[in-house]
Amino acid sequence: MPSKAIFLDRDNTLIRDPGYINHPSQVELLPYAAQALVELKNMGYKLVVVTNQSAVARGIVSEETLAQIHEKLKTLLAKEKAVLDAIYYCPFHPQGIIQKYRKESDCRKPNPGMLLKAANDMDIDLNNSWMIGDEIKDITAGKNACCKTILLDSPSHSHQNDPQSQEADYKAVNMKEAVNII
Repeated sequence: MPSKAIFLDRDNTLIRDPGYINHPSQVELLPYAAQALVELKNMGYKLVVVTNQSAVARGIVSEETLAQIHEKLKTLLAKEKAVLDAIYYCPFHPQGIIQKYRKESDCRKPNPGMLLKAANDMDIDLNNSWMIGDEIKDITAGKNACCKTILLDSPSHSHQNDPQSQEADYKAVNMKEAVNII
């Protein structure tokens, strides 16, 4: 029987985004993030991070360093008793300077490729799943994958309107409120 999942953007959803994180020491959990993940896991959801990482294509971070950054994220979450089921990332960007990563990709949000791959890999029912993120591209990816969506919409966020974008099902100021909505 397929399971349900919470798909989560990484930067400004789970961790603070100082702009192109390029070292594990920069990983800092946002308030309520770990507690929210524990609560969502207790509600029976798989927890899957789906994150655009154009810094790889831009030559700012290697895939090896990105793996260390994700290990640091998992370590910080584990200290709070929170566990992710998977992390999917898209290293591609059409203006990248690293040739093998310079391209369009179905996995790059707002495309739903990472969500669709995770659903296939992990037997996830997308219609009973949610996408939580702080940008319109996260919401559009979730909608394109047939998930319900929550936009983290604190006063510090500015959302660029794109004619292709879709409206979030719900808005929340942080992960704690997102859990209450779900």
